[in-house]
Amino acid sequence: MSLSKEDPENLADQLVYFSLRLSSPAAFASVVDEAFAHADPDEAQFYQYLKQNNRIQSEFHVTLIHVNDRTANPGIWEKYKADYKEALSRAGSGDLTPSLGAGEVLPDHLVWDQRIMALAVKVNGKDGPLPCANANPHATIGTADDSIKAFESNDLLKRWREGDQSKGSIRSKAFPGGYTFGGSVQANFAG
Repeated sequence: MSLSKEDPENLADQLVYFSLRLSSPAAFASVVDEAFAHADPDEAQFYQYLKQNNRIQSEFHVTLIHVNDRTANPGIWEKYKADYKEALSRAGSGDLTPSLGAGEVLPDHLVWDQRIMALAVKVNGKDGPLPCANANPHATIGTADDSIKAFESNDLLKRWREGDQSKGSIRSKAFPGGYTFGGSVQANFAG
């Protein structure tokens, strides 16, 4: 598949999801690390496992809407698709994923089980909450191994919010207050 700016509509039809990509992944990871710095060993065990086994993500984003959700949320999908085509018309010739605008992530709770860790968040744009089709907006922190996909954080957070421990124990920790993380709304292709 060759991508070219020649046909913005064709490009927009190939998008897989829209996200709020955090601008400073190192600063974000550092604050997550600090959240576990003084935790008791039992609470910090899975986080330490992720760290020691290089299983913490190097980039972080919050999925705002995935192509699979466009039928249930056509207004959100079409809004970001239109924003993408507008940004594409303003962007330099080689930039197929220009910023669609600034946003910020407001952390809520770190949530994990024996497989995956995520940070439940709220997302804002310059005019208030960003449109988000995800019932449980989050940034995946890491997974126990390569067989576990980051999108499984959605199920983890759904079970956590519902108090469902049927698939195993779910732990959570309130994120330290006072933090917001800047980011950029982005269009994303497969791969």
